[in-house]
Amino acid sequence: MCGIFYKSNFYTKTNEDKFIKACNLLNHRGPDDYGFLFNKEHSFGHKRLAIRDVLHAKQPMSILNDHLIYNGEIYNQKELEKKLDSPLEFNSDTLLLLKLLMKYKEGILRDLNGIFAFVYTHMDEVWIVRDMFGVKPLYYTFYNKDIIVSSEIKSILEYTNQRVVDKEGLCELLGMGPSHSQAKTVFKGIYELRPGHYLKFKKDAPLEEYVYYQLKASEFHLSYEETKNKVRFLLDRAIKRQMISDVDLSTFLSGGLDSSIISTIVAMNKDSLDTYSISYENSEFKENAFERSRDSDFTHLVSDAIGSNQHDIMIDNKSLVEGLRKAVLIRDVPGMTDIDSSMYFLAKNIRKKHRLGLSGECADEVFGGYPWFYEKKKKLTTFPWIRNLDYKESLLNDKYRKILNLKKYVMNEFDMAIKETPIHASDSKSTIRERQLSYINMKYFMTNLLDRKDRLTMAASIEVRVPFCDKDLVDFLYNVPFKYKYRSKVEKKLLRDAYKGTVIDDVIDRKKSPYPKSNSTEYHNEVVKLLREVLEDKNSILYEIFDIDKIKDILNSTEELEVPWYGQLMRKTAFLAYLYQIDYWFKTYKIKLEIE
Repeated sequence: MCGIFYKSNFYTKTNEDKFIKACNLLNHRGPDDYGFLFNKEHSFGHKRLAIRDVLHAKQPMSILNDHLIYNGEIYNQKELEKKLDSPLEFNSDTLLLLKLLMKYKEGILRDLNGIFAFVYTHMDEVWIVRDMFGVKPLYYTFYNKDIIVSSEIKSILEYTNQRVVDKEGLCELLGMGPSHSQAKTVFKGIYELRPGHYLKFKKDAPLEEYVYYQLKASEFHLSYEETKNKVRFLLDRAIKRQMISDVDLSTFLSGGLDSSIISTIVAMNKDSLDTYSISYENSEFKENAFERSRDSDFTHLVSDAIGSNQHDIMIDNKSLVEGLRKAVLIRDVPGMTDIDSSMYFLAKNIRKKHRLGLSGECADEVFGGYPWFYEKKKKLTTFPWIRNLDYKESLLNDKYRKILNLKKYVMNEFDMAIKETPIHASDSKSTIRERQLSYINMKYFMTNLLDRKDRLTMAASIEVRVPFCDKDLVDFLYNVPFKYKYRSKVEKKLLRDAYKGTVIDDVIDRKKSPYPKSNSTEYHNEVVKLLREVLEDKNSILYEIFDIDKIKDILNSTEELEVPWYGQLMRKTAFLAYLYQIDYWFKTYKIKLEIE
């Protein structure tokens, strides 16, 4: 995995010192090597984390007038090599991709199976490409008519100093946040390339955007038994493909179904395996509708069964609080508070021994594991994880409640997503609803979790692969009837049945439990203390946007939020921490607010 930074030179010459300084902000994404290339038309910067073909594959990679900077992994490399006229000079998916692009241009994109973000140039033409599901981040902006592209927003901010948040950015932050709309960021004029899309840019021509991958709806005729076997085949293949590496790999193990499947299959195909889990200091387990059991009760059962070296990582409350600030600097925007802090802490501990891990993200989105998939509601009316929008809107002051109209903003994005959901002519009303749920989960909720995983782990210089996000598996599951996925009133029953007899029964039968949050009173009190200190500064952005008396009422109250404000578990402490992050972000990034 790597960090990439690019600027065209069609209209303005690149300031090379400034370019290098901006690219150096991506050092965490690639501490092993770096490369720069400046020519008449293009400027390239690359930071390398060496995972495959460690000795070769230096970037930017060039053949004659074709150049490539690339972040990612191609999993179907052997199949793609057959499309070349001659063997590769060395075993590198970077070299493979460059040669395929030279031969087929954008026509090769639909054949790629992997996670990637790259910039490829031929003469004065620029192709900017992102993987199918948004596993790897990619952002762009225009600067004096030239295009700038980066793995992270921080490099764009450094080069352009465009630090403006407008009305739309605030709606993203306060309405959609900590997720975000398709193609948008909170920064004015800075965009995220949509998954499955690519851009073409050429001098004296408008920017063109194309879709090279999209989900396709089709009729489904396989029996449950045939479907179960196909799932097992596709997921096994995805896991084994993603094990390919020139460095040792580890797995994230929560003791839940998804991570246990991955860890079990990896252990069956590897001599030894290190597995890692996270827990919180002084965090009392509190059973609720979403959390029925402790992860720690299951991680060791799985580890003992597969013979892995289990590492229990506990994050202390001091690190958890410090991580609230660090996570903002990593993500360039407020995020999922303690969930982000703990992920970074876990990644740092894994990095002491490993630079590669496999993780279970995306299983709930593609197998319908969240409660909102199987709760019996007649109509889908909004994003089900944005669960307390009325409450958040009520905390704004009168001025911003009228200016922003968060509900309208979120509903416009929701309506657009519903309209673009791929459906089949034969779909019933219930099937259409199931497809809509699946689509919006993959396009919004899943991309947020993938962004979190990439940013917080790459900040510790770790590559994380996500087998449940395999293209062939996702394509197949999009058309599998929900009655197969949710069966006998058990979520992800299809996946459970596919691995029954391979993964231990304790896990097969375990009720789904989300990524853990801290229930520590000490942590909560520290968050309250931090926010109180923020509110002592009348120049805080919170005074500009919110009804501060209402914020203070929350701080002084001992009552919990009745409904999470985001996702399944993000309640009062997380909301207060999010407010703290907003203040820290505005001050640290020197954000200029542009509302009128």
